[in-house]
Amino acid sequence: MSIGNWIILELSELSDGLSYVALVNHVRDMFGEQTEYFIPVYQEKMGSYTSTCTLFEGYVFVRDSNSVRASLAYLRDFKVFEKVLSCHGKLQTIDSNAIGVMKRKLNKAVKRKLSMGCRVKVLEGIFSNLIGEVVGVDDGGKKIMVKIKTLSREMIAPVPSTSIEEIMS
Repeated sequence: MSIGNWIILELSELSDGLSYVALVNHVRDMFGEQTEYFIPVYQEKMGSYTSTCTLFEGYVFVRDSNSVRASLAYLRDFKVFEKVLSCHGKLQTIDSNAIGVMKRKLNKAVKRKLSMGCRVKVLEGIFSNLIGEVVGVDDGGKKIMVKIKTLSREMIAPVPSTSIEEIMS
């Protein structure tokens, strides 16, 4: 075991329908509340929206420790985990630098640089499929203020950047 390494867990097919919160709960149930983990999915609640961005699916990373290794004996009891990645009987790990790179990529993936006045389509939520105009960018690009006009009114709504797509004119 090397300090700073992370064990790689492959998720089973049973995890496909799980929410991010449910997956977090499974990780905490198996390894304990204090165990450090990384799930390559970003999720944040913004008003009525849940902003979600997935770097890649199917894996969870858990910081290597004696208690984590002891908990691996109970892996079969947790049906959401398929297996621990290993090669020739040796656990496969990645170092903290690689986890840091993945965390930064995920953080960048949820931020958008959109110009004021550009046209966007809302992909989900109560304004799903409506076209609007960007009137502001908040929270470092995570939240886009969109002006939406309907027949009866005009409104400005904060929409997660993961829930819109730019419309090229």
